[in-house]
Amino acid sequence: MRLVIVRGDGQGRVFKLEQGSNLIGRWDPDSGAFPEIDLEKEDTEAKISRKHAVVECKGSAVTVEDVGSRNGTFINRGPRLETGVKYDIKVGDEVIVGKTFLRLEND
Repeated sequence: MRLVIVRGDGQGRVFKLEQGSNLIGRWDPDSGAFPEIDLEKEDTEAKISRKHAVVECKGSAVTVEDVGSRNGTFINRGPRLETGVKYDIKVGDEVIVGKTFLRLEND
């Protein structure tokens, strides 16, 4: 599975998802943020938290969880996700963090 930026800076950039947890955020050694999905370059307005959300892959099941971001995480332009709750996502769904839209795709 992978996430592809479909809207926002860096459109077309691909992030391969590993089995287990994949942190979405912005790299910052001072705060200990080392995300697998590093959107530092795409987030020029700092709308994405350093530790924003976690995408977890277990086999073919994929979930997303907001981990206390300031600006929230959304699926398919729906309501803001509740912090600490895992939501199922499927191929074709968009995960929105800040002004960046990421679509879940098969490899």
